[in-house]
Amino acid sequence: MKAKQNFNPDQKVINHLLDLNKKRELLVLEKELIFHLKEFQDSPFLHNLLGVTLSKQGRIEESLGHFNQAIKGAKKKSVYLINLAISLSKMDRVDEAINAFTRSIDLDGSNFKAHFLLGNAFRKAHRIDEAVISYDNAVKINPSHADALIGKSLSLKNLGKFEQSLEICKKAIDIRPDFGFAHRHITAMLTYEDAKDPHIAEMESIYNHNSLQLEDRIQLAFGLGKCFEDVKNYKKAFFYLNEGNKLHRKTIEYTTEGRKERVSDIKVNFTKDFFNSSQELSKQGKKIIFVLGMPRSGTSLVEQILASHSRVYGAGEKGFLAKTTFKALFPIEEVSFPRNLSLHDQKSFDNLGRDYVRMIENLGKDEGRLVVDKMPYNFEHIGVIHKALPEAKIILCERDPLDNCFSIFKAKFGAKNEYAYNLEEIGEYYNLYLDLIAHWESVLPNKLHRVKYEELISNQEIISREMINVCDLDWEEDCMSFHSTKRTVITASAAQVRQPLYASSVGLWKKYETELEPLIKILKKEN
Repeated sequence: MKAKQNFNPDQKVINHLLDLNKKRELLVLEKELIFHLKEFQDSPFLHNLLGVTLSKQGRIEESLGHFNQAIKGAKKKSVYLINLAISLSKMDRVDEAINAFTRSIDLDGSNFKAHFLLGNAFRKAHRIDEAVISYDNAVKINPSHADALIGKSLSLKNLGKFEQSLEICKKAIDIRPDFGFAHRHITAMLTYEDAKDPHIAEMESIYNHNSLQLEDRIQLAFGLGKCFEDVKNYKKAFFYLNEGNKLHRKTIEYTTEGRKERVSDIKVNFTKDFFNSSQELSKQGKKIIFVLGMPRSGTSLVEQILASHSRVYGAGEKGFLAKTTFKALFPIEEVSFPRNLSLHDQKSFDNLGRDYVRMIENLGKDEGRLVVDKMPYNFEHIGVIHKALPEAKIILCERDPLDNCFSIFKAKFGAKNEYAYNLEEIGEYYNLYLDLIAHWESVLPNKLHRVKYEELISNQEIISREMINVCDLDWEEDCMSFHSTKRTVITASAAQVRQPLYASSVGLWKKYETELEPLIKILKKEN
């Protein structure tokens, strides 16, 4: 029988498929969609739903073809363009995602979801002013869209507009009183002085509701932990922080053994012999400064100081290096980094370096400006940096291990940082980090410029001058008033780097010494 063109199955079949999607019976749904596409091969509905199904399974790249096929055959393309854009954004193809969202809005400007998601994409691309406009457009269409208000609030915080950010955040809570993220967002921008603060009481009351959604409970726990630390009730602060971490840890998969294997693979492949080959290195990377280290080790602060210099542009956490590395050297998913390193000669690294420079060179704006790539986890890629961008500067941020690890425990990160929600796992991860840094120092001596957070706090000018000198720059006094620098900051430390240096976080772990005993034992085990 000749296949029917541009046609959908009957409504009964459609309802059945939608029901499978609602129940998240994804494998069954995928199988049935493929079956029906044999007959209705050009059906926009089937292609779109298959794209959604594949995306939900994490098969993002496979979903793109089906979304494009749906768009090709559909009369009303706007919704399908949104789904395409979502997948593109998940793949960090943000510019393409922005284009697809924009096309959807051009076709149907009344869809508040499209405006909201476009705002998210702009924010991901660090185009914050445009993000604010998109969130505003979403709220104009749907004034009760609390997520859009939070998106705007976060964007204003990124721009250093804290009072406006707080005002918008409170509007989101007026709409959704149990919005855990919004409450935590407020706690991050305020310093609480009284345990009887009405906002603390409000959060505790909401936290104790049995019907509270899990994510809201997690967010509130982290927020309450911060509040009680502010008012120096450390027992209660740890109680809530521990609860938030325990609840979140149950939602993720992580093993220390997997991390050990990865560190071992890096050490086995990036050896002295590997670096001592006769192959001549290129001269790439002269305008790049990498700032790396453990999260919460002072990387945002160091970037902010550097970016206060007139000849430096702070690019923030772009993740360009990892993306370029995996695209150039490890394109086959079955072969994980860095197990096929031996397959690549210096030319491969030179090409990688050129690709990276092309991705980042436009960020410096004015000709001659150095670009700071601040991505903490680039400490895994120091060997790649040396081979591909040998002229780049590398600044390693360090902090007291217990302060660093406990600060990680107090933070509610995004999708990554799977190790960060259990004290023992944080300790094991930190020990492996130290092991890897020792390896880099062994095979690439004098490659890293170390900046200790505590020394920077106590000797700001001396340490700052050393950093500027390492980057081959002349000293500028603006680097001392980094907190006044007008730039977008998209990290968990966005509020802190807008303030003058303070020492209150140095040695803070001692307030929790008893509670941190499991972490202390792990750190002492290897050190």
